Amino acid sequence: MSISTESLLKLIEARRTCYLFNPKEQMPLTDEQIESCLQAAIWAPNHKLTQPWRFWVLGEQTQLELASVYAQLRADKRAEPGTENHLAIYNAAVDKFKAMPRVVLVGQVLAEDVVVRKEDYAACACAIQNLQLMAWQQGIGTQWSTGPILQAEQTYQAINQQADKVELIGALYMGHLRGDCSSQNAKRKPVAEVTEWLA
Repeated sequence: MSISTESLLKLIEARRTCYLFNPKEQMPLTDEQIESCLQAAIWAPNHKLTQPWRFWVLGEQTQLELASVYAQLRADKRAEPGTENHLAIYNAAVDKFKAMPRVVLVGQVLAEDVVVRKEDYAACACAIQNLQLMAWQQGIGTQWSTGPILQAEQTYQAINQQADKVELIGALYMGHLRGDCSSQNAKRKPVAEVTEWLA
C-alpha cells in the first residue's frame, strides 16, 4: 500500500524530538513496537550495502547498570565530587535514566577506509531518521542523544563491544508521547533560502 505525497510530507514535518514520556508502568513500550522501528531503520540507504548500523535494545538489568554510568558522568560535569550537590545531581540522574521507557543504543561498524567510514555514518543517521519516523507514526517520541555515556568504557563493556571496532553514535530514549511537543523546533528556513536552482 502506498502513502500519498501529502501524507508522507505531513509525517516528516510533524516529527519532533521529545523529552517527556508517559510512565512506562502505565504505558509500556512493547518489543513489537521497537521491532517495527528497527525494521524501518535497516531500510535506510547505504552505499554498497555496507549495512553499518548495529542496535542494542536495553533490558531492565542493563538499563539499571548504565543508569549509574549516566548519572556519574552527569554529576561529575556539573558539581564537585563528594559534595551534596554532586550527590543530588547523581541521584536525580539515576532516577531519570531508570524512568526512560526504553533505551536503544545505535552503533556504527568502523570501516578502515576513511571515505567509507564517513559514508557509513551518514547511513546510520538515515537509519535513525527512519526509526524516528516509524516511532512517530505510532505515537512514540524519540530523543537522539549523543551524550558522554556513548564514550564511556563501561557502556562498551555492557554491550560487549570494542570502541575501535564499533562506535556508539546515539542513545535513543523512547516512550509514548506525554503532552504535545509538536510546537518544539517547528521553524525551518524556507526551501528558497537554502536552495539554488542552477542552469
